[in-house]
Amino acid sequence: MKNFHCGGKQRLFMFTEKLSELIASGISLQKALFIIAAFPYQDKKLSDGAAFLHSALLGGTKFSAALKMLPSIPVPEWYIAYITVAEECACIGPVLAHLRKMLCHERERGRKCLEAMLYPMIVIFLTAFAGFFFVFAFLPQFSLLFGGKGDELKIRATQVLLYANTALLSLFLFLFIVVRKMLAVSPCLNVFRTMAFLSQYSVPTLTAVSCAFSFSEREKSVASALLAVRKALLEGELLSTCFGDCFQRSGFKLEGIILSENLLLSQETGKSDGFEKTAAYFSERQKNKERIFLSLLQPLMLLIAAAYITVIIKTAFLPYLIESGGFV
Repeated sequence: MKNFHCGGKQRLFMFTEKLSELIASGISLQKALFIIAAFPYQDKKLSDGAAFLHSALLGGTKFSAALKMLPSIPVPEWYIAYITVAEECACIGPVLAHLRKMLCHERERGRKCLEAMLYPMIVIFLTAFAGFFFVFAFLPQFSLLFGGKGDELKIRATQVLLYANTALLSLFLFLFIVVRKMLAVSPCLNVFRTMAFLSQYSVPTLTAVSCAFSFSEREKSVASALLAVRKALLEGELLSTCFGDCFQRSGFKLEGIILSENLLLSQETGKSDGFEKTAAYFSERQKNKERIFLSLLQPLMLLIAAAYITVIIKTAFLPYLIESGGFV
């Protein structure tokens, strides 16, 4: 077998997937790690990482602590926070299955971003190629009809082509940033999904909030909301009140209102699906936003291509038509 080197995120996904499958089949954590270490994977770092974890567990180290020292597989803090909760609540199997699902969502977002940019990339490439062909292949033949003025017009057309291609490249980079932003999952949605999952296994609310905070530290607004929630819970405020108020004060007005209503309804009915309902609502909202954006992307690119070709034709060929007395 050829030695295959995959990226850190891909390696972490493969490790989580294999470990989740083995534990779901009833195998203990130590034995599952031993099996992964012994299997001849194409990516040797995956086997080496499992062997390191297996050795650490045999030496009495906790799984979460061993993950922090893992040299071959980069493990983010939020992943370790989930494992820590799993150790405290003895639900390692469900947590690994949930982590696998989260990593799948992350891979899916990357795939959607690439697919969304494929069409604009092809359109922009063909548009730039068409402009190059018009100016450097077709225009010289056309300019022979006008003698000396053809060289002057060709120079001007080349300058316009350079400016147009620079604008086209800048537009493509801007579009790439917009696509990534539009397809990115709201940090609030990740918080709601985490709280919904952990509440199913009776994880204490403060512990669940700390776990959600671990992958929201980069999002300052969400992190500040969770810190405020934690403080309010310690002061004895109601769950529905503190979550709703804290998220609204941090700038997430709609999220705070919907979450507060769902938590209050769950409190009245005796159920624990407030976070789950909120996550489902914003997940559907995210899908609709993506659907609308992607449906508008194709006609937008066609308009850009049409404008580019129009500028090239107007600059390169319109002067010739004017010189010929307006003949079309």
